[in-house]
Amino acid sequence: MTSTPFWGLERFRDRVAVVTGGASGIGLAAAARLAAEGARVWIGDLPGRAARTCETRTGFEPLELDVSEERSVIAAIQRIMDAHGRIDVVVNAAGVVLDATAQETSRTAWQRVLDVNLTGTFLLCRYALPHMIARKSGAIVNVASDAAIAGQRSQAAYCASKGGVAQFTRAAALDGAPFGIRVNCVCPCFVDTPLLAAWVDSMPDPMLARAEAASVQPMGRIGKPEEIAAAIAFLASDEATFVTGVVLPVDGGATVP
Repeated sequence: MTSTPFWGLERFRDRVAVVTGGASGIGLAAAARLAAEGARVWIGDLPGRAARTCETRTGFEPLELDVSEERSVIAAIQRIMDAHGRIDVVVNAAGVVLDATAQETSRTAWQRVLDVNLTGTFLLCRYALPHMIARKSGAIVNVASDAAIAGQRSQAAYCASKGGVAQFTRAAALDGAPFGIRVNCVCPCFVDTPLLAAWVDSMPDPMLARAEAASVQPMGRIGKPEEIAAAIAFLASDEATFVTGVVLPVDGGATVP
């Protein structure tokens, strides 16, 4: 990882950021973008994953973190505060997918998806916000999905969790506004990540599944993690100081009415 500012930008110089799900996919792209613009970035991910990512890339700090476990989140936030005394940016990108209809989804599977996607987002915000409020400064960007905007077949738990992230974002934005805290979220569609690759490989015809994923988006292609990261960086930056409570589709036009 280079410290050279991205396109000459240094929007996050001397700022401290934590990115959950930061070891791969959208989370890794967001971490790289923030670091390239000067942030000190902590990669929060499951034990081993964060450390392996930081072994191959410089500029990141590894943070063992299970977003679904409250004690793990508390410890992670405290570690960052002990190291820097501040948290300026939180990006909630950790997530899981479940392909199952409402009638097929077990209670255990339902709970796991909500624990990671929705409760994990809440917990990071819950324990980072007091530190941001104390400084009257901070930005949170949650990664939701086009599934937060439009229903999808065989995605009952995922749609519920991501719809919750969108509504939680709006509520938290109103709660944080009096203290100068901004909370926004992005809603990608199909993005070229390991999560998408695993889903494609699980299909009977992976090539057809990938082609159909691209065709869903009016722009006719699958998104790149870096494109989502660019939107995240904007929302987290001072260029968006009057933007809060936004649920922003970054989906190639997939959710255009």
